[in-house]
Amino acid sequence: MHPHQPRPAAPRQHPFLIAAALAVILFCAVGTAAIMGWLPASKGSSRNQLSDTDRAALTAGLQQETQPAYAPPPPLAAPQAMPLQPAVTATGVPVQALAAAPAAPSYPGASVQYGASGSQGATASGAAPAYPAAPAEPVREVAPVRTTEADTGTRWCGTCGNVESVRTITTRARASGVGAAGGAILGGLLGNQVGGGHGRQLATVAGAVGGAVVGNQVEGNMKATQSFEIRVRLDDGTLRTFHQQSAPRWRNGDRVRIVKGSLRAA
Repeated sequence: MHPHQPRPAAPRQHPFLIAAALAVILFCAVGTAAIMGWLPASKGSSRNQLSDTDRAALTAGLQQETQPAYAPPPPLAAPQAMPLQPAVTATGVPVQALAAAPAAPSYPGASVQYGASGSQGATASGAAPAYPAAPAEPVREVAPVRTTEADTGTRWCGTCGNVESVRTITTRARASGVGAAGGAILGGLLGNQVGGGHGRQLATVAGAVGGAVVGNQVEGNMKATQSFEIRVRLDDGTLRTFHQQSAPRWRNGDRVRIVKGSLRAA
């Protein structure tokens, strides 16, 4: 090893690191001085401030100086006596004049005794109390109402009554099958004219079925019969029903009589 070999140069610190270190040291020094009270601003801030007690005393003194002195109100004058005037009623007559008028006759108080039934009896003095009689109300006569259903007298009878309703009943005849067969043939012929191939076959079957149903309905309606139902309310309140094939000549409310199971005019 050579005795005069030069030493390697030490690495230089970055200037920003040095500035940061100085800033931290300065911040710590200022904070320590503020806590210890070495800075002049920290000593003089508390001397210039007033305590709460001093502020309250100063405010009370200012209010007393601004408020005016209390002056008692002057004594009230005694009320003057007003001359009394006689009271006047609503009709214009003084009360004194009414007092001078003779008083209304008074009746001796009598206790009214009631019996077990609750009706008013004689008084304890033995005389019946005198009360003004109430005016009697006029009696209204109700005119009798005549009803057709509840007729009395010569028109009432056990077999008489009034027609309550007339109803028409339609009865379809039992089909013989001729209409269904004819409708099926006609429907099949019409369905065979529609489409082709399988579609024609389906149309033929559908036409035959539909024609049979329509033909059956037409035959039943053509041979249907009509009957008439007549309901009669008798004078005793019972309800009777009659059936006939011919058109009746009765209407609702007609007066009828039952003779041997048939209706006659009453």
